[in-house]
Amino acid sequence: AAMAKAFAGDHANKCATDAVQIFGGNGFNTDYPVEKLFRDAKIFQIYEGTSQIQRLIVSRHILESAAKNA
Repeated sequence: AAMAKAFAGDHANKCATDAVQIFGGNGFNTDYPVEKLFRDAKIFQIYEGTSQIQRLIVSRHILESAAKNA
């Protein structure tokens, strides 16, 4: 689950950032839906646990699995 959350949050943020770049200055204007998508993507990345925390969970799991198999 941590891998999926980190992946989804990172890619939603990247796509929203790219959309804002395409719209230029209008990307931050509340008249365009891109502004809300950008805010929502950033909140998703933070609210679900920061990407660094998700990566820490994944790496811990990998290390624990490797220790059991060694």
